[in-house]
Amino acid sequence: MRVTATEQWQRQLDDWTLPERLLSAVPDSPYTLPEGIWKRRAASAIERGEITPTTARVDALAGARGNVLDVGAGTGRASLPLARLRHPVTAVERSSSMLAGLRDLAVALPVEVVEGSWPEVAPHVGSHSVAMCAHVVYDVREIGPFLSALSERASSGVVIELTETHPWTHLGSYYRALHGLNRPSGPSADDLAAVVEEVAGVTPVLERWTRPPDLWFESRHEIIELYGRRLVLPRERWPELDQLLAPEIIEKDGKFLFGTDVRHFVTLWWAG
Repeated sequence: MRVTATEQWQRQLDDWTLPERLLSAVPDSPYTLPEGIWKRRAASAIERGEITPTTARVDALAGARGNVLDVGAGTGRASLPLARLRHPVTAVERSSSMLAGLRDLAVALPVEVVEGSWPEVAPHVGSHSVAMCAHVVYDVREIGPFLSALSERASSGVVIELTETHPWTHLGSYYRALHGLNRPSGPSADDLAAVVEEVAGVTPVLERWTRPPDLWFESRHEIIELYGRRLVLPRERWPELDQLLAPEIIEKDGKFLFGTDVRHFVTLWWAG
């Protein structure tokens, strides 16, 4: 029987499921991250007036002050620069703490927040010129209804930003070193494009681009804490992790960085 693009997407995400023996050995979920890190990144993006290929594409599709729906908005890193361009933004986010950070950053900007999960809250957000989401889809197993609801709420187009490959791919060598666990490599942006063709009946445009790492840390300990969670490592093994990550940690201008390779992104979009 033929495997559909949607089924292939789901199977590849399922392959990332971590063994229960690892999850039960740590107190913190590897899937939750300190909101302070994301709030810091959003604030930096606003300060820089960051215009990425994603921002530029949404701005072009929305036209003069067209409204924007940002699904999985987090602390607003992707959409607050658009609000500063005077596009009214409806930000959908299920995390109340993330929304608290977004509200702090969105003071005096045309931003409305909606707390809830997508597509469950879709009937409550109205119509928009453009629907967007940034760095969300790799967490979405039920990708078909998610994409369909985005299309239904956007008159001019849908814009999705994601990494070229699954964002945990670069951790594969560390999982092998620490747990003897092999990790998958998919899905990818190309896999998402195939799903869009299947679900929306259109061939999306993929704009590929790069930028230097912009995730910085206030201390070396903050790096170890973040990746200790990501790698489901008990705290008593964090000194081992510190030694393992040491070659990739650098300090520059009072900020700590992990890894120096450029990051590869894709802005995937289709017209409404």
